[in-house]
Amino acid sequence: MRSRIAAIAFAIAGLTLAGAGAAYALDDSQVAAAYADGYMGTDNQFHEWEHRSDAEEYRAKHADQYHPWRHDDPRHANGH
Repeated sequence: MRSRIAAIAFAIAGLTLAGAGAAYALDDSQVAAAYADGYMGTDNQFHEWEHRSDAEEYRAKHADQYHPWRHDDPRHANGH
């Protein structure tokens, strides 16, 4: 019985992880600059990351457009 419960829990965890990876739906072409707390869109509006994994995936793909600070950090007022 324990092994059956463990197998079911393992299957559910696998489905949850697989679903989390598939949830990334950010259109990279709509990002002008990305920050730790969100991104500035090409619509000149700031958007918070919907999920932390979105920020991590964007950073992995576009390190040149990602800034590891908050968008409103006064120490980086000039954007760099």
